[in-house]
Amino acid sequence: MRAQSDVAAAIPKQRREDIQGLRAVAILLVLVHHARLPGFPGGFLGVDLFFVISGFLMAGLIDGRLTASSFTLRDFYARRIRRLFPAAYATLTATALAAPWLLDSVEYGAFVKQLAGAFGFVVNVVLWRQSDYFSTGAELKPLLHMWSLAVEEQYYLGLPLMLLLTPKRLRLVAMIGLTALSGAACVYLLQRAPSATFYMLPTRAWELGLGGIVAILINRRIVTAAPLTVLRILGVAAIFVVAMVFDESGHPGLPAAIVCVATGLLMIPGAQWQGRGIGHVASLIGDRSYSLYLVHWPLFAFANNVFIGPVPLPVRLGLLALCFVLAELQYRMVEQPLRHMAINRRSIALMLAVPLIVISASVLWHRAAPQAGAQDHAPNFGLSEQCVFRGPFDPTPACVSAATADTLVWGDSFAMHLVDGVREAAPAGVVQSTMSMCGPFLGLSPVDNGIAPPLWAKGCIGFNDSVAAYLRGNPQVKTVVLSSILIPYLAPEPGKKWRMLERRGEQFAELPQGPGPVLAALGRTVEMIRGLGRKVVLIAPPPSIDVDFSRCQLRHMQGKPVVASSRDCTFSTANYARRRAEVNGFLRAVQARGIVPVISLDGTLCHEGICDTRWGNTILYADHGHLSRGGVVAIAKRMDWRNLIAERTR
Repeated sequence: MRAQSDVAAAIPKQRREDIQGLRAVAILLVLVHHARLPGFPGGFLGVDLFFVISGFLMAGLIDGRLTASSFTLRDFYARRIRRLFPAAYATLTATALAAPWLLDSVEYGAFVKQLAGAFGFVVNVVLWRQSDYFSTGAELKPLLHMWSLAVEEQYYLGLPLMLLLTPKRLRLVAMIGLTALSGAACVYLLQRAPSATFYMLPTRAWELGLGGIVAILINRRIVTAAPLTVLRILGVAAIFVVAMVFDESGHPGLPAAIVCVATGLLMIPGAQWQGRGIGHVASLIGDRSYSLYLVHWPLFAFANNVFIGPVPLPVRLGLLALCFVLAELQYRMVEQPLRHMAINRRSIALMLAVPLIVISASVLWHRAAPQAGAQDHAPNFGLSEQCVFRGPFDPTPACVSAATADTLVWGDSFAMHLVDGVREAAPAGVVQSTMSMCGPFLGLSPVDNGIAPPLWAKGCIGFNDSVAAYLRGNPQVKTVVLSSILIPYLAPEPGKKWRMLERRGEQFAELPQGPGPVLAALGRTVEMIRGLGRKVVLIAPPPSIDVDFSRCQLRHMQGKPVVASSRDCTFSTANYARRRAEVNGFLRAVQARGIVPVISLDGTLCHEGICDTRWGNTILYADHGHLSRGGVVAIAKRMDWRNLIAERTR
């Protein structure tokens, strides 16, 4: 009797409308977030809801059929293929057809790799490898959203085997252990490797596992359909409150945990969604949530590529409406008709042929596509990508241009992008000591919960200490060039929670942004350099307004559609002065106090109220603010940096 009741609990006899309603909530949160509509800065947490729901359904199904002795791997994977592959293949193929006309050559090259990863359900790995500080913005990648499907598919590969090989009495223990290990890895790596923590299965499996635990608890009748009305109301409220309050900083962290636990509670059977009114609408949206998820992001990503700057609200609303139209078409014409297709040699051959044809065609198109301007849109690492230090400064040969090098470039990525120009001005050679986001300020570092957590900030302070130690041990270095973007120390940024970490003896203290501590830290740095008998100069960051005019120029040169605030991809000095008021005010204070000589690029790049972003065929910027390799060399020659640096350093 007990075994029969277990089977009855494990294999539900009717469709759960409440789960369809939760799917609707999840996809609507994602759509609102990606359409940049106000009210839900944490709408990305809809993906976390999907993880818990998927984990619940899959673990419940597998455990139930194993209990009923009716589970086979072949049947399970056939169901997954029929459910996921047709709509995914249709979306990927349609996106691949549109991409050559809407993406520039740089973005298209990255897209082809994402496409191959998406067809193989490993695009999360591809995106992780493309997610360094210098990669193009996530908002430009048409297949960015496929990472979560890859995580689920990878989970589905391992979960059936684990449950199949685990005795029934130990399945719950195994699921709890898997979830706990994944959760611990997530907590440990969140500050140490935030990008990998976001994209990779080992640090995301806890969300799917949480749903699986609830499913097995229900199958074992350890948890039953109890009157949990208050708890369910609190669960729904928690999801919406967290989505309205939290942003993407430090994700997946505490907000994701709250949402996942709340979703897990809502998985416990209780009051169903009503079959009419809002419940019926939610159920319909839930049915189409997979197609909605698939089709929505390529539309927004293509718009982000075409528009240089924010996509206007009317366009975003129009794209949102188009999402529902395309999702309905895909649901009716692809998802539903092919949900019960036979898995035979013919269908397997087709599933192999489609990716091969689409990927091969995309690769050939990329090779034949015009590449004008692409070299200037590439990341500018200076001497080498090896010089993007992530720990103490220990220069490899790649970061020293010559054995006789007598000039050291020190700072964050805005020092990095100067190296080719400084190299033109320093015939004896240069040493590159650079760490992304880490300005050349002894004892001070920026902090952000997401991209620059406290552990990283302490590493930044340690990096600067190691550069100082290098200077003490290498007297052949006579000149030091400092540079930094400065914004993390001084000015707010959308989506960031910048503050500063200051070393005070053996302790560290967090400080709000502001010029005072930065001026003091710069003073300490300059004093240390001059105390060693070296000369020093600060090169200011180039004018910018946080808009990628490099991409604007590249799209013009390659004949791609572009909508920008100016036809020639320039920007006004008034806009620049307004956007960079804090940075320019800081630089004026540096000069007024005589801390260190400052070389400004403003007079060279800006004239008659306009700032250039291209000279002839040379695109001056590599992205929203960094100079391109060709651009910095052209600027160095026009300004005669060889003599200018010699004159200004003291």
